[in-house]
Amino acid sequence: MLTKHAPNANFGAYHSFFIRPEIRVLSDGEAADPIEESYATPLLLQTSQNLALRGYEQVDVKADAELAVELVYVRSVNSAVACYSWWDSDYWGYPGWGYYPYYGGCSSTAWRAGTLATMIVDLTPARNEGGGGEGGGSEGDGAAGAGPGEKLLSTIWFSGVYGVEPDFKDAAAERARQGIDQAFVQSPYLATSL
Repeated sequence: MLTKHAPNANFGAYHSFFIRPEIRVLSDGEAADPIEESYATPLLLQTSQNLALRGYEQVDVKADAELAVELVYVRSVNSAVACYSWWDSDYWGYPGWGYYPYYGGCSSTAWRAGTLATMIVDLTPARNEGGGGEGGGSEGDGAAGAGPGEKLLSTIWFSGVYGVEPDFKDAAAERARQGIDQAFVQSPYLATSL
């Protein structure tokens, strides 16, 4: 579980949020459909409820929101290869005599890991001026990852729940929900001023 926030974000100044109604899957080099709605809905509701408990109001139209909230599932496949060999330059203490190298072989493992990430983005610059903002580039400068003519919005809060499975069934779904709750527990600053 990891949470990060922009150090100078004033979370008390925001009052409304819009949550993307699906959880997209991000994966290296392959297109992926969003997570099945029956698995995504409880996680989206858990996030919305936590934000509502912090005093934020959910709106149905993104243009009416001050904050945009998106959950994504990041799928990664990791692999490792280990090879071992052994060679002794002296055969039982007889200099000049050695073993031929012994190649014990190689073994490989692969494992799949998943992260449920939640990002909260400040929509104020997009509404007020059409882009830019802290950490983002202004039009035409290509700063902070933006290409020429592109504008970026600031992510002011991030959480990552590690080790969840892509189908979010049973124990994995409970782990994801608990991780969402823990992310808010770890972030007491994430609340609106009433």
